Amino acid sequence: MADMNSKTSNTNATVPCKSDKAENPKNTDQMVKASEIQSWANVVGGNKLASRGMDLQYIVPMIKDGEKIVQSDLEDVEQENEKWNTTLVLYVIGNSLSIGAMERFLNSVGKYSMKPQIYYYNEDYFVIRFANLEERNQVMYTGPHTINNRPIVMKAWTPYLNLHEEVLRTIPLCVKFLNLPLNCWSMKALSKIGSALGNPVYAGDCTTGIVRISYARILIEIDITKPLPRRVKLQDPMGKTIEQEITYD
Repeated sequence: MADMNSKTSNTNATVPCKSDKAENPKNTDQMVKASEIQSWANVVGGNKLASRGMDLQYIVPMIKDGEKIVQSDLEDVEQENEKWNTTLVLYVIGNSLSIGAMERFLNSVGKYSMKPQIYYYNEDYFVIRFANLEERNQVMYTGPHTINNRPIVMKAWTPYLNLHEEVLRTIPLCVKFLNLPLNCWSMKALSKIGSALGNPVYAGDCTTGIVRISYARILIEIDITKPLPRRVKLQDPMGKTIEQEITYD
């Protein structure tokens, strides 16, 4: 009887068994990788240097034709556009400058509500951020400037500015229109005349106030990879054409 009870007990006992599913090595690898990621996050999170920066997050990129494309929205860039809107890109032709030398130059050409921030870019380019547009313009529009008798190329920053393709290709030049007819000194007329050469940017005080009438002087962004024109044709409302003489500062 005891033997029968023993047999019955053994028969009803719970017997440990192996899982029907074999362990998936891929799942194991994913768990290890997740563990590693979590570990790195903990390491970075506890780092004093990392606490001075900013946390980033994973954002799924767009896939188009099998290729990853990072698509930015207006809200992603509009704050940075506003931040850099008062910036000037500057390059001194044929000369390498230190940040200290650039600070001395800026102090010599204007006064500022806040000290301009100077960033050194590769190959002797400088990116200078001013507190406001007025302070940027007082540097940009009072030229032409030189440092150690070397000409300075200045260009206002834009979101699509390519330093290597544009800064040394299209530069602002001061253009004089000698003996310009007095009925061509309006803002619209000067803009039209300047547009025949490039992108007109600014007319100085003497030209705006017609203080000196022997010539009009305009700052124009011009493509210097092409020959600089010495004359431009002007046609009046009656169809009469004259050749306007041009000189460059």
